[in-house]
Amino acid sequence: MLILAIDSSTPVAGVALLRDGILMRESFINFKQTHSEMLMPLVDETLRGCQTSLGELDALAVTMGPGSFTGLRIGMAAVKGLSLAAGLPVVGLSALETLAHNICFTDHLVCPVFNARRQEVYGACYDHRGPYPRLLGAEVACPAEEFARSALQLARQQGCPGIVLLGDGYEPYQEIFQSQLGEQLKIAPAHLMLPRAAALASLALVKAGREQYEPVMTMRPRYIRLSEAERKLGKGEL
Repeated sequence: MLILAIDSSTPVAGVALLRDGILMRESFINFKQTHSEMLMPLVDETLRGCQTSLGELDALAVTMGPGSFTGLRIGMAAVKGLSLAAGLPVVGLSALETLAHNICFTDHLVCPVFNARRQEVYGACYDHRGPYPRLLGAEVACPAEEFARSALQLARQQGCPGIVLLGDGYEPYQEIFQSQLGEQLKIAPAHLMLPRAAALASLALVKAGREQYEPVMTMRPRYIRLSEAERKLGKGEL
């Protein structure tokens, strides 16, 4: 099975091509350019670099959220366009689950966190003793301190010796995480710290094998919380 994976849920733009479980190519950019500028050129570069056409693909994969509202919309629009153009099914996955998949075969609690702005993070906790992450609880949007307390409590309940944090939600709130988690805190190294399209493709291969596809015409980003405009509208500020 040949899968093209596209991730734009965070400031990172990522595209990967996976054939039958073998990673053929991955592009990763975390530098200034907007997703609207970089995403489709990365797709073209990836396919051309592997001498592959859109028509040869078996499926597409995309992160559905949570994450950057604009980034998620751009990624989903790109995947919808490619899907409709080539008649390809689409696998949709959690951006947090995708990030958690950077780590595996550990008895530590794996906790991906994205910077959600407004002094909050998007986060989730995973059991990753096996090759694929298993969600414990729910994905949340909350203050970093609240997330750290919840993760610590869950780690104790699960008998985990430590907590691995990864994602762009760590750096802005590192003092909070360090204070709350202490010696149990483990930080992922740079090459595992941010979302990888290769991890998305790996997870998508499993779902595609089960034919767990999204309805392309109606699939929507999963934001978890209201956008700034929706929040203001609810308060009567717009």
